[in-house]
Amino acid sequence: MRSMYTPSVKLSEREMLLAASSGVQREVECLRKLESGKNVVSEYEKTYNSVGPGGLWQNHIEGAMGEFAVAKFLGLYPGAITEKDTTDVGDHYEVRTRPLRYQELFVKKKDKPDKYYILVQGSYGDYTLMGWITGFEVFARPEWFHNNSGKLSYNYWVPDEFLNSIETLPKEAPCQKIISSQNLLTSTKV
Repeated sequence: MRSMYTPSVKLSEREMLLAASSGVQREVECLRKLESGKNVVSEYEKTYNSVGPGGLWQNHIEGAMGEFAVAKFLGLYPGAITEKDTTDVGDHYEVRTRPLRYQELFVKKKDKPDKYYILVQGSYGDYTLMGWITGFEVFARPEWFHNNSGKLSYNYWVPDEFLNSIETLPKEAPCQKIISSQNLLTSTKV
């Protein structure tokens, strides 16, 4: 990964409690949607992503905490705590929380191209904001769509060297025309 400003964010106990409550709510909604818990893991993995060793409870809770960390850093409201299917933070920031340092940002095929996707790494209230990329840039790279030789579900897996420093995260919504012209200038990355 290129050298970047990667700020750390530590959530307070109250922030963790609020985020965890949001994560539990998501898990309960997931269970309700997936036949009251019958085959919940296999159904979830068909639609979304590999569950991992922490289980769905861990995934949903840590995901919500990562969103809180980004919201705290940016001084914005974590929108996904109140409404299902809304933008995670502010109007155009989607957050992907990964517990381990080596894990890459993933973007789902059904995700929106006109959002910024932010990789957050960490767990249990301690997070590092690793970087960001636009959906337009991700979807322009079909070679990133894979399942890591059957180890994960099919998603776009963004190599770390293509992430932008969090200090350069724009405040306005991404524009495909601007992003496309910038990519032409920086398309020397292999």
